[in-house]
Amino acid sequence: MNNVTITKDILEKIKILAFDMDGTLLDENGALSDVNRLCIMRAIQKGYHIVIATGRVYSAFPKDVLEMEGLRYVITSNGAHIIDLFTEETIYSNLLTRAAVEAALPWISDPDIMREVFFEHDVYADRYCMQDLKRFGITSKKSQKYVLETRKPVEDTLVLVREYAELLENINLIFPDVEKRKRYWDELKVQEGLTVVSSMPFNIELGGQTTSKANALDALAKRLGFGHENIMSFGDSTNDATMLSAAQIGVAMGNAVQELKEMADYITGTNAEDGVADALIKLLNI
Repeated sequence: MNNVTITKDILEKIKILAFDMDGTLLDENGALSDVNRLCIMRAIQKGYHIVIATGRVYSAFPKDVLEMEGLRYVITSNGAHIIDLFTEETIYSNLLTRAAVEAALPWISDPDIMREVFFEHDVYADRYCMQDLKRFGITSKKSQKYVLETRKPVEDTLVLVREYAELLENINLIFPDVEKRKRYWDELKVQEGLTVVSSMPFNIELGGQTTSKANALDALAKRLGFGHENIMSFGDSTNDATMLSAAQIGVAMGNAVQELKEMADYITGTNAEDGVADALIKLLNI
């Protein structure tokens, strides 16, 4: 059920367009389609500020996204950082604390789950996990290729977790056991100092207490001289929920989880149907 009646007056105030990447801006093969690229480029030419807001670490961004001329701001690791691509500076950070990390160690230390540790714009995973991805439910060739190309293998991620606790952007836990994931989700949600979100049915992503795409987007909007009424956000997963709620207009993809569709102001086509471009054309005449 939509929350806002989208009128011409509301649309005329939109100045910032924020896009989740996987499942939203990117197609089912993880690529930026020509149609979406052309619409984004036209939006930039019309003066809109384009923001990519993703759970991905910066080093895992696809080249075809970063090479879009005029794209300036990206939000990474579910809101842990904002990077200005023009200056190559990190202009905002909202990280985990050592206290929160230490409180979560009993769950993070489980040897039967796969850990991915995000810090300083890179992501690290245990070598033994990367050598047996199927064990952790990463079975498709596309998913395996993505993990192997974007994760740096180390002997023990727990060493990194303890040593770099104040620099951690995100800790991604991947579960082969769905029931254990559900139990850990309930237990971690009540731990102080953590934000617990998910972008896939088999993972849990741990961020800082106030880390979110919404908070990062709000900080960037204020930096640009805008507010809630000037933002339109697009997403497909539960980790996009805060970003949609922080926007004047929240757009859910046709392939979005039901939770997002219920809170969205507009539902567009799927990522396989260039739903981003379709919404930009129909709502903003781009």
